Amino acid sequence: MANNPIPLIIPCHRVLAAGGKLGGFSAPGGLDAKMRMLELEGVRLGAADPAQQAFAF
Repeated sequence: MANNPIPLIIPCHRVLAAGGKLGGFSAPGGLDAKMRMLELEGVRLGAADPAQQAFAF
């Protein structure tokens, strides 16, 4: 990262498991908290291509 002037930072709640599944989340509230944060950001769970939605800023 020292050579990269613009580091890519992806919030951990936006990281999905293989196949577009939610995967794990160790913060308080677990997967329920992860789902709520994604929904607050407008991500529709169960969409045709969740990987595309999860990283759409």
